[in-house]
Amino acid sequence: MFFQNEFSDKYITPRGLLVENEGVVWQPLIVLMCDLYSADHGFITDVTVQASDWASVHSHRDGPQHLNWNEDDPSVGLNLKFFKDFELDSDYTAFVSENGAYPTSTNLDEKLTYHDHFVEGFALNPYVEYFQELTNKATFDLVPALSKKGYYFVLGFDPTYTVKTPLVPITFEAPTDVTFCSENFYQRASGAPGGSGVGVVSTEFKASIPLDFIPKSYGHWTYYAGVQYYYIANQGALDGNATFGANAPNRSHDLYQFHTGLQLFF
Repeated sequence: MFFQNEFSDKYITPRGLLVENEGVVWQPLIVLMCDLYSADHGFITDVTVQASDWASVHSHRDGPQHLNWNEDDPSVGLNLKFFKDFELDSDYTAFVSENGAYPTSTNLDEKLTYHDHFVEGFALNPYVEYFQELTNKATFDLVPALSKKGYYFVLGFDPTYTVKTPLVPITFEAPTDVTFCSENFYQRASGAPGGSGVGVVSTEFKASIPLDFIPKSYGHWTYYAGVQYYYIANQGALDGNATFGANAPNRSHDLYQFHTGLQLFF
């Protein structure tokens, strides 16, 4: 089991949508995992099924129903590890608006990661990702009668470096990615397609430390804090934020988010 308890100053989706920028945003995540297969050698070295639920709860009430609970995203997935260093995550996820802002969107997410280990204490962790809308839009639906389902690809890497200090090891990360979207993934305010190409560029600086003073019988605890930057390149994404986003009618290309939290793994 994995549990994450995160607090931040904004809710910005991985697709660059600014949903909330007032008050405090609480985003807990719980993941239940069942290991179906594990081996030290061979092509496939691990098979795990998982079910998760992520929520976004805001101190500032919003949406048609004026609620604090903004969103809930249940998900089921399959994790495969092969040749030890490659990992494939396949997830079916629903985006549920708890405050009545949009109809439930279902989506398929495929992510392939290579966990390199050429330098001790440092890894680049490059990955590719494919995201496909299945039902309804995962972005702001500006003109529903003209909207069409879309998809995007992500090219990214998560540089990770662990420093062994006299007290506790500190892990620094700088996850960075570029999203390439299909023509219809975002939508212009006029209802026209948002356009293909680069949609969002994102990078983050994050530090985490293990809380080793907590007995291992209570699980493995980690504290982390970070700041993330988003550059919104797609005109449809900008139109969405300017129309329905938390900073509407602002069309800012640059968004920042500060977040901190605790992680627990059993």
